[in-house]
Amino acid sequence: MNKQLYNSKLEEGLSRLQCELVAERNKINKDNISWFQYDLLESLYHTNGSRPAELSSNLGVSRSKISKGLKVLKDMGYVKQEKSNSDARELWTVLTDKGFKFLKEVQKDHEHLAEITSFALTSNEQELFAELCLKVSRVFEERRR
Repeated sequence: MNKQLYNSKLEEGLSRLQCELVAERNKINKDNISWFQYDLLESLYHTNGSRPAELSSNLGVSRSKISKGLKVLKDMGYVKQEKSNSDARELWTVLTDKGFKFLKEVQKDHEHLAEITSFALTSNEQELFAELCLKVSRVFEERRR
């Protein structure tokens, strides 16, 4: 298979998968959390809290965008902020119970998506698909740093 055709098929596959995942995400997003806000919540969940500078680096966006996103999430009751123990000028941000509950509901929906995917793929294909998704995700994450 020539490289141009391969890239076209890869682009089509990625595009279609992204569209389907966006459609599924829209179905479960009852609180109209934006993609960026969701990414902030996920990042806070995986780090057990964070400073804005760390969130900025992890997500590859400006500190001002982080601050605006956190303000909205704080106003919605999904996160809380307090002065950092290491630097009183910095805020330490953590999820609230409401934030954890939201992510727990999203996790249930992710499990549902995994169940649907398991019907489409053999056991070996599932393992390979998961491995490849994680590999590509790591590359995207590393490129942001």
